[in-house]
Amino acid sequence: MDVDSDGIDALFEVANAAAGDALALLFELKPDLKVRFDARGLRLAKEDMAYHIRNFAAIAFAHDGNFLVDYLSWLRVLFDGFGFSNDMVTLSFRCAGQAAARYLSRKDAAVFEDVVQRAIFEYGRSEPASNRYLKEGLPESGMARSYLQALIEGRRDLAQAIVDAEVRKGTSIKALYLDLFQPTQRELGRLWHLKKISVAQEHFATAATQYIMSTLYPLLIARPRPNGKRMIAACAQGELHEIGLRMVADFFEADGWDTRFFGANLPVAALVQEVDRLKPDMIALSASMLTNVRWVASAVRAIKSDGKARSPVIVGGIPFNVSPDLWKDVGADASAGDCQTALETGDRLIGLDPFGGAV
Repeated sequence: MDVDSDGIDALFEVANAAAGDALALLFELKPDLKVRFDARGLRLAKEDMAYHIRNFAAIAFAHDGNFLVDYLSWLRVLFDGFGFSNDMVTLSFRCAGQAAARYLSRKDAAVFEDVVQRAIFEYGRSEPASNRYLKEGLPESGMARSYLQALIEGRRDLAQAIVDAEVRKGTSIKALYLDLFQPTQRELGRLWHLKKISVAQEHFATAATQYIMSTLYPLLIARPRPNGKRMIAACAQGELHEIGLRMVADFFEADGWDTRFFGANLPVAALVQEVDRLKPDMIALSASMLTNVRWVASAVRAIKSDGKARSPVIVGGIPFNVSPDLWKDVGADASAGDCQTALETGDRLIGLDPFGGAV
């Protein structure tokens, strides 16, 4: 069924109001539930409901059913940790669907309701073995495991020492990015999701890794021959996770590109202004959540809207891994799942061979 793209934007804007309506419906059906919430609990419950609405909206207007499966897997791990029953979770889905429908056209409401009904049916049915959010991403022992443990314990000095030892052994900086920083960041996210580490621990670990990456930067760019090409990189507005795209920018820099990394939460207008000013040969955009893919789509449309010969756009982040063809839907030129693939894709799109120079 075709869907009016303006509908999702409208629903994103009113998600908080719709979440308030959904909570009111939930408390009508479960009057004894409201007395369990203090003011903070009510605020968090409303935030959770708005999160459902935004994600269901994004799923409704996407073209890949994998997004619903992935979102429900993520929720299952989170809500099992809180001890929420399946019946309570699916009832909250139902209330979210009824409340959100009030803000949509009849056609869009039908599509949204279809997603909600599928979520109600599917939630709790998948086996833990198929849930990627429960699967460890690191080996039982080795460099990555030691590094991760040092970060969890708050030992940035020890984490730095582990990295320095690898450098002395001759491990390349690119290998550290691919085999150490990238997998440990993913594992940190999983451990936080399972409530095995706190938000503060996850934030500390990410900040420590960013600091350690900065100490390696002079080595990373020590020998590249400039190729005369420029790349700019930016994360979606509303995005809080930037370390993955920073790794991508560093890989391009190490390969001789002049890179400009703008980090997280960049407005589309600011991005377009920099594209016009810098005239890059490549643009890399990232979103770690499905709800932020709409920014990527808006950014690509804005970059290419005036009919000028614009730079190729590579996109990345979890949603583009979940749905391998999503890059086509947002109008990008390619997607990449890691730093090395992003670099190889960028070189291919502008006609550079792996040893520098035009093909």
